[in-house]
Amino acid sequence: MDLLAWSHPPRCGACDRRLPRRTPLCEGCATSLYPLGVACPRCAEPLESPVALLCRRCQRAPLPLASITAPWRFGGELATVLRRLKFAGRSDLARSLAPLFRDDLIEAAGQADLIVPVPLHWTRRLSRGYDQAALLAAAAGRLPVRIEGQVLRRRRRTAAQTGQSARAREENLRRAFTVIPRRREQIVGRRILLVDDVVTTGATLAAAARALVAAGATEVRGFAVARA
Repeated sequence: MDLLAWSHPPRCGACDRRLPRRTPLCEGCATSLYPLGVACPRCAEPLESPVALLCRRCQRAPLPLASITAPWRFGGELATVLRRLKFAGRSDLARSLAPLFRDDLIEAAGQADLIVPVPLHWTRRLSRGYDQAALLAAAAGRLPVRIEGQVLRRRRRTAAQTGQSARAREENLRRAFTVIPRRREQIVGRRILLVDDVVTTGATLAAAARALVAAGATEVRGFAVARA
């Protein structure tokens, strides 16, 4: 018998129910998963109809990203798992979630030269013990390009984004990111894939993208596990 499997049996990432095999969610919790479906090809905003080429916002004032990819809608028990990953010290859940997004991340990484996880401010990372975006990127396993977690820095601790309007989120994150000067050569002339856990308005990805473009990146795309 595998001693590790016996001492740490697989459990549902949302309800902790013991599972017969290692899967992200138990059968009951998995019924709450919803694929993103029809969405804006630029910002991944869910659309009611596939007729529109871009959502209204991207037609009027597009984000500074070539595209955002998110395989799932944020909600149900997926939201529970992501909250536990971020706020309950459950770093192990990044690996549990990997089967839900691995293939999509690999495909998105095929259009990039470098993967950069969206960083936390150092004080939040210190209190949390890890950076969830970096854990999710690493949990995907073998990717076609390198993950580089030491090029982008969140230079000020921003207020929590939850509950804020799109405009407030944008103001909250204005000039919040910078590229570490000694790492700038890793960005110049490169196509970057930013990775985060959830995208809501795209304000965080946009702020990080602006810093990367200012440092010389030729293109920035975004990836998140879920789109709110």
